[in-house]
Amino acid sequence: MSYNFYNFLNLLKLESIKQEKKINLIASENYASLSSIIYSSSCFINKYSEGYPSNRYYSGCKIFDIFENKAIIESQLLFSSNFSNVQPHSGVQANFASFQSLLNKNDKILSLDLKSGGHLSHGFKKNFSGLIFKIINYCLDNNNCINNKYIELLIKKEKPKLLIVGYSCYQSNIDWSYLRYISKKNNCYLLSDISHISGFVCSGLIKNPINNSDIVTSTTHKTLRGIKGGIILSNNNLFFKKINSSVFPGQQGGCISNFIISKYITFKESNNFNFINYNKQILINSKIMLKIFFYRGYFALNYDTINHMFLIHLKNNFSLKIEKILEKNGIFLNKNFFPNDVKNSINPSAIRIGLAALTTRKIKKKEVEFIANIICDIIENNNIFYKDKINFLCKKFPIYN
Repeated sequence: MSYNFYNFLNLLKLESIKQEKKINLIASENYASLSSIIYSSSCFINKYSEGYPSNRYYSGCKIFDIFENKAIIESQLLFSSNFSNVQPHSGVQANFASFQSLLNKNDKILSLDLKSGGHLSHGFKKNFSGLIFKIINYCLDNNNCINNKYIELLIKKEKPKLLIVGYSCYQSNIDWSYLRYISKKNNCYLLSDISHISGFVCSGLIKNPINNSDIVTSTTHKTLRGIKGGIILSNNNLFFKKINSSVFPGQQGGCISNFIISKYITFKESNNFNFINYNKQILINSKIMLKIFFYRGYFALNYDTINHMFLIHLKNNFSLKIEKILEKNGIFLNKNFFPNDVKNSINPSAIRIGLAALTTRKIKKKEVEFIANIICDIIENNNIFYKDKINFLCKKFPIYN
């Protein structure tokens, strides 16, 4: 097959048009700033930087050393952390390196069940975490909340070496201080995965778990609004060297130099009042949309949300079908398990909605209510067609001015 450069450019153009013309409600996605995109595409893409600043395995890294040190310092300032490793390629790799730092093969991990809102890298049986370590799951209680007393009983009974707190789908507060108390009391490490809420944490809208955790991990592309990547933070000096060794040479070779420079830009952009106000608006939008679903008779995971996302149960509808119909109408979101779901992962009972990307477009109350009602209309009557109205709305609120 011959390589056609112009066809390739056309595909890039089609993707760009698609993003501009569609409403994105996928909780794991956002739109990176133009400056972070530019830096992620810089000439540093040519530089192989294996190792750490001032201790590289290749020559010619002096300029990049400056940038990585800046990224480390900015991330520490952003999260009030004494240590930061900015090299993980993703959140999953940040978790893997953290597990390597704390655990041995077949050690026990206590984590939230996948159907209750846990993450694949927290112990799913087909993921490295489930294959290498022994996983014990806790579930949500009857109010669809994390039950600290239940976790405490499990820790006493199962004696895990690690408790994972932080989830891929959870709407309520987490009592990090109490979970730290019960984990420490039972000689159990605590890892907080704040991938979805890191923007809220560094904005002061959600309590920072750094002082109540042995290790904190996060992605950089969700509510932090950067390019895709991972980060590991800690205030426990017992783990600084172990974390660095686990990332390199433990699981990665050369870091993605151009992405680390882009992460530096992201951390810099996230440490100001504009970013705090942006996260406040995400929360406002999230609460507004959730209220519309309640008004229209839908059942959510909880009656309120303290972050960018929430789960909506689809009653008798099929989530895969609804996801595809919404996509045809210009709205992206993802199908998702609901706690105690009897359906499979291909066609679970709920949809997950996130407001971070939509808020990046500067969309607020009136339009949020309009979009929520459109989604309800489409769920209730699959034949309704709103594509033109969504296109018009997207033109009014472009991603990049």
